[in-house]
Amino acid sequence: MKGAQNNFFATEFFTERSPRFFYCINAAFCFLIYANAIPNDYGMDDHLVTNHNPVIEKGISGLYEIFTTNYISENGIYLDYRPLVKASYAIEYSLFGWNPHVSHFFNLLLYAFACCLILKVLIELFGREYFSVSFLGVLLYAAHPMHAEVVASLKSRDEILMLIFVFLSAFCFLKYSETKNEKYFAAGILFFLLSLLSKITGIPFIVLIPLMLYIKRKEIKPSLVVFASLALLTIVYYIILIKSLPGFARPYEYVETPLPYISDWSVKLGTALYSLFYYFKLLVAPVQFSFYYGINFIELKPLLSLVPMVSLLFHLTLLGTGVYFFKKNILVSFFIFFYLIQISLGSNIVQPLPGIVGERVLFTASLSLCMLIAFVFSKIISVVNQQKKKTESNNLSFRANYLQLSLVVALLLFYSYETIARNSNWKDTITLFEADMPHLGNSAKANYMMAKEIRRLYRTDKDLTAEKLRIESSRAIHYYNQAIDAYPQYAAAIEELGMVYAIEQKNNSMAIPLFQKAFALDSTLWRSANNLGMVFQMSKDTAEAISWYEKSLHAKKDNPKVLVELGKLYYLNGEKEKALACNDTLMKLNPDSYLPYYNYAIYYMLERDTANAVRYFEEDVKRGEKEKFPYLFLFNYYLNQRDTANAVRIRNFVPRVSR
Repeated sequence: MKGAQNNFFATEFFTERSPRFFYCINAAFCFLIYANAIPNDYGMDDHLVTNHNPVIEKGISGLYEIFTTNYISENGIYLDYRPLVKASYAIEYSLFGWNPHVSHFFNLLLYAFACCLILKVLIELFGREYFSVSFLGVLLYAAHPMHAEVVASLKSRDEILMLIFVFLSAFCFLKYSETKNEKYFAAGILFFLLSLLSKITGIPFIVLIPLMLYIKRKEIKPSLVVFASLALLTIVYYIILIKSLPGFARPYEYVETPLPYISDWSVKLGTALYSLFYYFKLLVAPVQFSFYYGINFIELKPLLSLVPMVSLLFHLTLLGTGVYFFKKNILVSFFIFFYLIQISLGSNIVQPLPGIVGERVLFTASLSLCMLIAFVFSKIISVVNQQKKKTESNNLSFRANYLQLSLVVALLLFYSYETIARNSNWKDTITLFEADMPHLGNSAKANYMMAKEIRRLYRTDKDLTAEKLRIESSRAIHYYNQAIDAYPQYAAAIEELGMVYAIEQKNNSMAIPLFQKAFALDSTLWRSANNLGMVFQMSKDTAEAISWYEKSLHAKKDNPKVLVELGKLYYLNGEKEKALACNDTLMKLNPDSYLPYYNYAIYYMLERDTANAVRYFEEDVKRGEKEKFPYLFLFNYYLNQRDTANAVRIRNFVPRVSR
């Protein structure tokens, strides 16, 4: 019985089909495991590139703005440059409007195309004799659960576009090395440029593409020419960006990654090595996913602690293995180098990564593990499946014994189950957060994001009841407190916790010390100072209110709301010159607003300067004043002056105002 079983597993499965057949199988498999992502809604961070983004809402007419501005431009912060992903959504919006299901479909379509393209490049690189390994490796890659963040997240289309363009570039350069046709060289340069326009994560291919060329032709000169060309293109590209855009560097919050704030190189390097070890653990055992990692969840480790040293030894061994196999088995060697080079960009050694660890970093690097697994499976019982006879047709031969197929199918079922389940978690932001929070209690940023999303949802709920507000605001308080427990100096979380107490729970006694603590930790938090000003203004403590409004104005200069309230308090406190100065600033900020004119009119009215009060009230109502008082003041004034025409004119406006 045992011998019969062994004979069964040793039995070979063989089929010879056209390349189109295998590409269709690959694409169909992608759609099978990611189909349940199509009904998903917009999710975490999608607003950056879609989900009612005002730039995307301009459609095709907004393309010029997309290609001439940063990826993110908010509050004086300018981040990165990824115009292609925004352009794709702008075109999509022009055709379909706001429709997350259409966007998810196109994400999946692009992913399926990317997987087919990878297979085509691998065939071009390693030849038909390795086709069985390449095909099974790409199937494993297509199903790997770590890709769910990229495929099911609309914001991450930039990663898919980058992958497509770098592999198109690789294919063109491989064709160039074979044919010496300059058109392929030019196309390779163009596609690499498009990868840079998608996302910076394609930069490791500056090294990987020349390495592919050397493997293909065993000639060093063409590889060096391509390396120099891609490196020069990238340098020129970033010089142009730096000179053309208002900013380019990404600022980091301590809760995102503490590494830029740490001067101890032992801790910097130790934590980087720890993150590399964590990446490998996620690749090998993709069973626990996190929408965010960050401080405390990923621990800071000195270099000489256990895990960093194990990680260093492991990665040095991996490097040595790649060198050892370079002449013995080029496929094994290449994918070891592929992993090491690709993972370097997210290692925290080249540059810090927000969250310290991010699943998207493994999107391209995971191809290495999948190909190496397929290769190991191919060595079971039989040697690497080589074609036993040459054929003049363009058909591809797939052969494997049943033991190999059983192992691959078992792994594919496990990967597919995890991927399909993870797609469901990406239904929308709150579903994703609720799925991950049970194991993210130590992540300060994750708890903060959870609390913020809960608060956003109930503040935008049109059917919100008092009971639901009580329950949901208590949930938000719970997660804000967990964020603060994880990182006690988390000023933004402390401030927003104070706002929940002040606004939703009407509990100023809890809110005041939180606002004070937040502002003491971070004097740029103008809202904390502003809220304290409001609290003391309502309690008739004019001096304290003025003090906090002044601090708020110092943190955020030219804040119209603060200028209005501060002007009122100055006047009540007898500081008339300061009151008028606030109003002068307000008028310079927004000369078309009615507010400064209203304030001037009230000031002159209280000073019994009726002529100037009338003049400013006229300017006030001309700019769309909503209060009834200015209209009634003017109406009574014109009646007393026996100016019937103007009295009637003003009276005709009164019914149009709202209150």
